[in-house]
Amino acid sequence: MLDLFFLNSLTDMTLAYDRSYNIPMVIVSVLIAIFASFCSLEMVDRLARGDQRYLWLSIGALILGGGVWAMHFIGMLAFQLDCEVTYDPWITGLSVLPGIFAAAVALNIVTSKKVTLNKLLLSGIVMASGIGLMHYSGMAAIRLDGILRYNLNLFILSLAAAVCLSVAALSIKTFLSGLTGITSSFVSSLMGGSVLGGAISSMHYIAMEAAYFVHTQANGDARVIAATSPNVLAIAVICIAVLLIFSGLMFTYLGMKIAHVRTRINAILASTNQGFVMMDRDGIITECNQAMVSLMSTDKQSLVGTFYRDLISTDNNSVMQANYRMEARLKRPDGSLLPCLIDSNSITDDSGERMYSFALFSDISERIADETELRESETQFRALLESTPDPMVILNSYGLIGIVNHQAEDLLGYSKNELLGEPIDILLTDESHHIFAKLRENYIGNAQARPVGKQQELRVKTKEGRGIPVEVSFSPINTSKGLLIAAALRDISQRKMAESALARSEIKFRTLYVSTSEAVMLWDERGFFDCNDATLAIFGCATKEEFYTKQPSDFSPPQQPCGRNSSDCSKELIAKALEQGSHSFEWLHRRIDNGKYFSAEVVLSSMELDGKLVLLGTVRDITDRKQYEEKLLQLAEAKSQLLQSEKMATIGQLAAGVAHELNNPIAFVYSNLGTFESYVKDILEITAACQTGLHHDDLANVIALQAEKNFEYLKSDIFELITESKDGITRMRKIVEDLKNFSRVGEPDWQSADLQKGLESTLNIVWNELKYKCLVTKNYSDDLPQIRCIASQLNQVFMNLLVNAGHAIERKGEITITTRVCPSDNTAIQVLIADTGAGIPPENLKRIFDPFFTTKPVGQGTGLGLSITWGIIAKHHGTIEVDSTVGVGSTFTITLPVDQYDA
Repeated sequence: MLDLFFLNSLTDMTLAYDRSYNIPMVIVSVLIAIFASFCSLEMVDRLARGDQRYLWLSIGALILGGGVWAMHFIGMLAFQLDCEVTYDPWITGLSVLPGIFAAAVALNIVTSKKVTLNKLLLSGIVMASGIGLMHYSGMAAIRLDGILRYNLNLFILSLAAAVCLSVAALSIKTFLSGLTGITSSFVSSLMGGSVLGGAISSMHYIAMEAAYFVHTQANGDARVIAATSPNVLAIAVICIAVLLIFSGLMFTYLGMKIAHVRTRINAILASTNQGFVMMDRDGIITECNQAMVSLMSTDKQSLVGTFYRDLISTDNNSVMQANYRMEARLKRPDGSLLPCLIDSNSITDDSGERMYSFALFSDISERIADETELRESETQFRALLESTPDPMVILNSYGLIGIVNHQAEDLLGYSKNELLGEPIDILLTDESHHIFAKLRENYIGNAQARPVGKQQELRVKTKEGRGIPVEVSFSPINTSKGLLIAAALRDISQRKMAESALARSEIKFRTLYVSTSEAVMLWDERGFFDCNDATLAIFGCATKEEFYTKQPSDFSPPQQPCGRNSSDCSKELIAKALEQGSHSFEWLHRRIDNGKYFSAEVVLSSMELDGKLVLLGTVRDITDRKQYEEKLLQLAEAKSQLLQSEKMATIGQLAAGVAHELNNPIAFVYSNLGTFESYVKDILEITAACQTGLHHDDLANVIALQAEKNFEYLKSDIFELITESKDGITRMRKIVEDLKNFSRVGEPDWQSADLQKGLESTLNIVWNELKYKCLVTKNYSDDLPQIRCIASQLNQVFMNLLVNAGHAIERKGEITITTRVCPSDNTAIQVLIADTGAGIPPENLKRIFDPFFTTKPVGQGTGLGLSITWGIIAKHHGTIEVDSTVGVGSTFTITLPVDQYDA
């Protein structure tokens, strides 16, 4: 079935017609596609709203579908073949329908209120399908002396390009349409139209490249004669194109005029501080200005599309049926109500039916607030009294309670009714009676505000009889009925508890200060002024008085271990502590009593004490720790030396193998050079004789000399010598290359590497250790991926395991190297090295990776080879396992991840 549409092996491409393009017409076709796309997007963006949405969508779809159709057939007229071409009129006419239908569906989706990614993909696919169906149905209308076949790959590519570019065009249009302003609408339509026009054009011309017209006599000329001529098609396409261009220009002109008028109206509405809304005949808000957005405390998108009546809160909805002016409350999204003065008018048609209406809103909240403030002035004092955080009790000049707030009720446990009219004495403890009486007497004699302070501290009594410490402040209130005293009570129970806790904390700190084993001291610009007993013991002072007479420099040697002057260093460290608030460091100190030096860890902290900046210093003797660190350094150095010894042993093995492998080719190259030197002497002697014979016409001596020197053999053997020498040099170069690959000198540590290549290089390096003992079998995987690793370290692992395998084989044996993808984890690879050696006893299997453990005789290795191997594999986040049977052999399995982070 596909052979009827696509190229196949039976298609004779030699019979394909030559083709070409009329470039000006190609350009015109592309411009028509872009212009039609722009006009349709701009039209539906501006006009496809409200009741007439589907009318304008239909017009936009007609323009876009007609533009696609016109672009296609102008492109077809630009396509020129070496034969007569006509078109089927019915198929040509019907081919416009898929484009119009697809355009309608796509434009309807992208102009909906909510456009999602799925909708964009669906609209792009529908648009691309319409373009493709229109194109290939239009192609089916072609009538010529031949058959039409498509290149399958280009056929698919044309559809894919149409889908991708259609989705991109509609996405660009949708994204830019989300911006505000007239300019953004024009730009979004222009950019989206350009990309959509490009989608239409690219699909067409890719599809034209996919089309091959093959000459055949089977069709005859009947179909050509029965179809419409290109001239008729050209007239039809030109008419449609002109109609599209005229319609697009008229719409663009009218759209710009409308946009200009709308801009002027919006400018007027933006300059007023009155809110403005416009409603359609159903009372749905279609437009609003920024002032209205500000009044509602929301955004424009939330207002447009809502019902006008939902914004108004009024007790008389009947007045909202016609033109009116009234006061009402505007309902905000947060639930608040804004009082406004509303002026509303309606615009009607000739029949008196309302077409649309608008309303202006004036904020009258300030006026309402002023009126409310006047009404609330009489209760303001009580509200203020209730809002204060402190309990308030208001007394008259006789000491009777007149007003209390709820905070006082909560504090004292009384209700208001229980306190009103009662003397203040019921709230005072026995010891507070005379204090409060004296305070009230002094205040009445000098009535002014008195702040809360410790000098006015007393205890009040709750209903249950519990005493509460409070601070009291007095404020005068002059009324027509005389002077009132407002007493604010501040509960200081928490503060008293905090002061008690602080006192206890100070005792704990002083205990810690005295009992700690670290030296703690305080000093200012004059010197030390406090220290604990540990300070005297650490620095060798007999008394604190002796310590106070010293300066910090008295406890330091002239120079620190770094070689710098102690005085200069100390100044820098003190400056850091003052700047950062705290600074820690190590310091070499000197005792006063015996002059001995000791290392210490010092922490300097700056703090304020009694208004002065002082330094708090703590000193910890770390002599023992320094000794431990020194021992650790010695152990690390010993370990480093052992590792170096292991490396030198490895290098020794490596050098011995390389030397042995290089010795053989060097020996026969050197031997060949000696023979070659002898041959050259003979050739030179024969050449000299030839020159002498040419002068004396004596060729007999030359011939005799050639026979004596066996000249014929010499001529043939000299090239064999050169060939053998080159082979030897090639072998030496291969050994050197393998050595370079083994060491990986100059390459980055972590990189992708081929482990099988590394195994080959390592085998060539250690071959001298293995070739007389065993047969090496390699089972390399054909699809082993490269892994990220430090190749030189893994090569060292391979060399250690191969050399150990060689040592384990006493006579003729076999070493098998296997590489594979890990069977249980396809993100890892495995390298297996098996030998038929003596095997490892079970009691040694758990210890073979321990440092310094070896079963080899003295002088063969340091016992670090397998330990180093285990460390390298662990660094690569891999594992190494061993399976061994005594008398059968051992198998080491290395598992490494393919991808990993640098360790």
